[in-house]
Amino acid sequence: MGLVASILLNHGRRFGMSDDLDWARLPEPGDPAMVEWLENASCSPRVKALAVRAVNAAGKGVSADRWRTAVLAEHPEAGTLLAEAKECMRAAGLWPWPKS
Repeated sequence: MGLVASILLNHGRRFGMSDDLDWARLPEPGDPAMVEWLENASCSPRVKALAVRAVNAAGKGVSADRWRTAVLAEHPEAGTLLAEAKECMRAAGLWPWPKS
């Protein structure tokens, strides 16, 4: 299990999400600021998982709109979480699409 999955699952236990591996199967963030944010942010584990997915998608040239559409196709209930992820990431200066 990678660092991101470990962080999310450990923090997720506090929220009763001990086996939420669908959200935790994520690429490792290459940015040390992102890793620090994942460890310390008060956002929920699912919001943190979306943050990692956002950074990964942006790094591959995917637009914010395409990323949101893909996440909602996979997790239709994630609309509120997407907004929370954007807000949390913007507050930390980590939102990868500054013009969206």
